[in-house]
Amino acid sequence: MNSYTLLQICLFMHLTGLTLMAGTDIVEFVAFRSILKTYQTNKDAAVHQIGILSRFSVLLLIGGILLVLSGIGFLIITHNAFGNQLWFKIKMIFVLGLVLNGMLMGRKSGNQLKQSLTTGNNAKAQQVEDAIRAMIRFHFIQLCIFFIVVIMAVFKFN
Repeated sequence: MNSYTLLQICLFMHLTGLTLMAGTDIVEFVAFRSILKTYQTNKDAAVHQIGILSRFSVLLLIGGILLVLSGIGFLIITHNAFGNQLWFKIKMIFVLGLVLNGMLMGRKSGNQLKQSLTTGNNAKAQQVEDAIRAMIRFHFIQLCIFFIVVIMAVFKFN
């Protein structure tokens, strides 16, 4: 197998991983906006929808693994040619921002949502709504960062 074929395989894996991660973020962003409206009228249905969304984390994990493995493959095949370019270094900072935002803001918002849902009394309804809004903000930020990363990969400024 020649290096061009390996590069195409890595590109396919990379695009698949990106699609899984960004697509999942889009779905969760739209779903949490819908859940916020549903929660105000039918709390049980909204809680059920949140439970279904929690299963999407597997897609994010698979997408992340594909992105990392294919990215390493790119660097090996190109002999780290990207690593010396300014656009690539800036893009990696944004990718790190995606990871950090997910670990810090995403995990915090998710835990806040779980905690507010387990309390279960009506006095905590505002906490649940605030937690859902935090999840919406988190996914919006993730989508903005994904957009910047893709723009940087396409235009490759120096």
